[in-house]
Amino acid sequence: MRSTEEDLLLWEQRINERILSRMTIEDWCKRNGISKYKYHYWNHLIREKQKSNKEDTFAEITPILSNADNTISNSAKAADFQIFFNNIQITVPTNFNPASLTGLMKVLKEL
Repeated sequence: MRSTEEDLLLWEQRINERILSRMTIEDWCKRNGISKYKYHYWNHLIREKQKSNKEDTFAEITPILSNADNTISNSAKAADFQIFFNNIQITVPTNFNPASLTGLMKVLKEL
């Protein structure tokens, strides 16, 4: 009989396969002969394990400034705003580059 750790690894692989397949949970479970309730049970256990393994993370983001903006310091200004996501804090300056922020948000979405 497998240990719980082996089961967690197996189900983590299965859940990643389902995500990569872009199939709905219901369709993937039907195709693989697995109860969707069992899938949700293991998905919950894995997410809880991942939450307990995560440490608070701080990512320093250096804004991309145009040549005209080089005189502005990187310190937080009153008009700057912050984004908090999964224990990550990002300060976005008022003169941010929208394309860079879009790219950053796509990266955060993948976390």
